[in-house]
Amino acid sequence: SSGINAENGEFKYFQYYYITNNLSQGIRMGCGTGLMKTLMFVFNGIVWILGLVLFVVGVVVLVEGKNWNDIVDNKTVPVSVMLIVVGLVIAVVGFLGCCGAMKQNGSMLLVYAIILGLIIILQCVAGILAFIFSDEAHELVQTGLEKGLTDYGKPPSVDVQKDEESIWTTGIDWVQEKFECCGITDGYDWSEAAGAATWWISKTGGKHVKDVPDSCCTTITANCGAGKAVKAVQTGIHEAGCFKEAKEWVEDQSMIMGILGIVFMVLEAFNIVFALVLRRSSSA
Repeated sequence: SSGINAENGEFKYFQYYYITNNLSQGIRMGCGTGLMKTLMFVFNGIVWILGLVLFVVGVVVLVEGKNWNDIVDNKTVPVSVMLIVVGLVIAVVGFLGCCGAMKQNGSMLLVYAIILGLIIILQCVAGILAFIFSDEAHELVQTGLEKGLTDYGKPPSVDVQKDEESIWTTGIDWVQEKFECCGITDGYDWSEAAGAATWWISKTGGKHVKDVPDSCCTTITANCGAGKAVKAVQTGIHEAGCFKEAKEWVEDQSMIMGILGIVFMVLEAFNIVFALVLRRSSSA
């Protein structure tokens, strides 16, 4: 009887150990899965918000770009469209990831991980191309400003409404007010001696041989730029040239976009890991 009792005791101990061990493993797996879901929801939420931010930035660039689109050879339209499309795709993919995590659908999670991987590759390619063509962007701004000064003040072309200003006049005024600058290098670019603002200084055109546009003034009033296109007399107008200011602005925005891109890729990489772990646990 003592032997039977001993066997019963060992069996009960084994049964207790088996049940408790499997139970603790189940709890750990449940907690791990729950943690992965929570982290994926949080990271996905951040990615989704950033996607919406990109969409909004794209819309703003598309709307604001009409003021200076001709200066940069209509390059604002493709950039803004790209931002809108990328923002929408990221927002939709983020929603897909949340649904996949909530339902723990293995197929949906796999598709989500693959799409995120493709997005990361595209972001890397876009970053490399932006770095390669950064000098071209500077040349584009320089050329646009030179063209803007040449045609500044010209009457509207036939395809523009009669009461509208020339697109170059509107664009240059917007740039000079926005960046608080004057001319390409300084206000002297508007003078007859510099010879850059062809129509502005011509006798048959603007006849402003010593004037800068009013948009150059630190405080804009009617005819505030009169007589200021002289090196010795440049008080009351912005001292910085527009090329320098525009170049610094482009570089600052590029740095911000680069940082955002890196943050995006890190969050996306984490989400890929979470999605694959959840998929594995769902199929286990």
